[in-house]
Amino acid sequence: MTLATEIVLSIAAVLLFASAMIGVNRIAAGPSQLDRSIAADLIVAIVVAVVGLWTVWSDLSTQLMILVLLSMLGFTSAVSIARMLSDRYATRRRFPPTKRPDGES
Repeated sequence: MTLATEIVLSIAAVLLFASAMIGVNRIAAGPSQLDRSIAADLIVAIVVAVVGLWTVWSDLSTQLMILVLLSMLGFTSAVSIARMLSDRYATRRRFPPTKRPDGES
């Protein structure tokens, strides 16, 4: 591996680490459950990128099946979050908040 490739891979590793820390912070301090779910999906995507980076760095193809499985997991979690949101909004549209007799909702 050339020096330029190692520098680029090192920079990518640092950026992925910074992204992971941002995701962990959002999971810890997210104001809503949706923020935490999206941050967890971000962490899965970062793990996929890290495994891909490690595959390139080590020049081995044994981790490719792990990449496929993690990608499927990330897709499934993104679809489940979208379904959860669509069900929540459908329920809100079907049952709009009603006004109480005292004027407050």
